[in-house]
Amino acid sequence: MTRDAMLNILEETLKGLSVKLVYDDLRKGEVNTRGGLFTLKGERCALIHKGLSVEDKVELLLGILSTMDTESLHLPPAVRKKIEEARIETA
Repeated sequence: MTRDAMLNILEETLKGLSVKLVYDDLRKGEVNTRGGLFTLKGERCALIHKGLSVEDKVELLLGILSTMDTESLHLPPAVRKKIEEARIETA
C-alpha cells in the first residue's frame, strides 16, 4: 500500500471516529509542534502541521489512532497492523 493511500485511510478512520482533522501551519509564532489530539469544547480534534511529509503525517496519525478504540471499524489488514504496531511502541 502506498503512503498516500495509507494517509487517506487514516484520515477517513479519524472521521469515522468523529474526530475533526485539521491541517494548519503549527510552526509559526511561539508554537512549534508536529500536531496531536486534543479536545475543544467537547469535540475531539486532530491538529496536524500541514508542512509535514506524507511519511510524518502517517506516523503521527498512526500514533493518534493507537490511543483510540478502532476495533469496531472495518480497516484493511495492513492499516490495522500498523495501528497495532504503533500501540505497542507507545505502551
